[in-house]
Amino acid sequence: MGANTAKEHHLVPKYWLRAFAEDGHVLERRRTDAEHRTPVRRAAVARHFNTDPLAEGEQRVALETYLDHQVDGPCAPVLRALREGRATLEEVSDAVVLDALAWQVVRTRAFRSFDEQVGRHMFPAVWAAEVVGYYEERLGRPLSEAERMEVFWAAVRTAPDPSVTDDPRSALRALIRGFERTRNVLAAPGRRLVLLHSTEPLLMLSDSGVALRRKDGSFTLTPPLLPETIEVFAPLSPNCLLVSTPRAHHRPRKGLTRKIAARANAGAVAWCQDAVYRLPSMPWPAPLRLAETSLEVRPPRLSAVPAQHPPGPPAAHPEIRDADLRAILEQLAAVRSGPPVPGANATGHS
Repeated sequence: MGANTAKEHHLVPKYWLRAFAEDGHVLERRRTDAEHRTPVRRAAVARHFNTDPLAEGEQRVALETYLDHQVDGPCAPVLRALREGRATLEEVSDAVVLDALAWQVVRTRAFRSFDEQVGRHMFPAVWAAEVVGYYEERLGRPLSEAERMEVFWAAVRTAPDPSVTDDPRSALRALIRGFERTRNVLAAPGRRLVLLHSTEPLLMLSDSGVALRRKDGSFTLTPPLLPETIEVFAPLSPNCLLVSTPRAHHRPRKGLTRKIAARANAGAVAWCQDAVYRLPSMPWPAPLRLAETSLEVRPPRLSAVPAQHPPGPPAAHPEIRDADLRAILEQLAAVRSGPPVPGANATGHS
């Protein structure tokens, strides 16, 4: 792995971007509507995006190295054969295609933004629940239902900024666990992969690579991120669209129609964080425009009632099946000196 790989991390793999390039360049359009010819090596990149900020040496880029060698390496020739029509879905490994799709959902700024937004929205409630436990521990007795509700809501109202418990590795752990959850959803019974080709270039690619389309046709970033009914649109080239779907409405024999391409391009525009890319010789598909801001998670409406029964088992993270990925997750373990101790502000008293 070269020194550049250690710093500039591709949010969409270079092998994927090259399919949208001519003479090594893509045409990039940003939210300002400004367009620039951009070399593939500088498209959809973020500095130190997958770097472990607390590690040294090669361990700092352990996750980026894994993606380069054990994801992009095996996936590149398979997706290339699919997009070029040299292989059908029946002739390649489902596992490799699903790996490529699942990683592309989570290795982007869009997923990191989703994770951060959900964390910010949920932090006051999580903090308040810890405050209730802190009070019971200090008092040496359970709080009454009325006391628990009073302490909980006081703590919600006065919760500090989430940065008080910032863990610089949490985003990387979320990426790995998000991959396993996404992979499980995409491999669920009843879902299928569909490959659609066209004779002319119709598709653009966002800096998120894929777009998630909900059953109602919207491209929103609202939990859950991956309901069972979600469709994943993955433009593999300007002429080839890969779709993961639980539905049977796509007809591969009809190919990639302009109507389906318009949906995929609407998804690219919705799911991009900063830019979309297309062949320099391909016209911009009117009347699409990039929104002024990227997708946002709507704040939840918070409610709480006292528990009427002993709590069930805590929610478990999915099993990490790959041994190398498990080792990276262990390296990224949380580093905390202890649970956050609520101060006077958390109680509602000055």
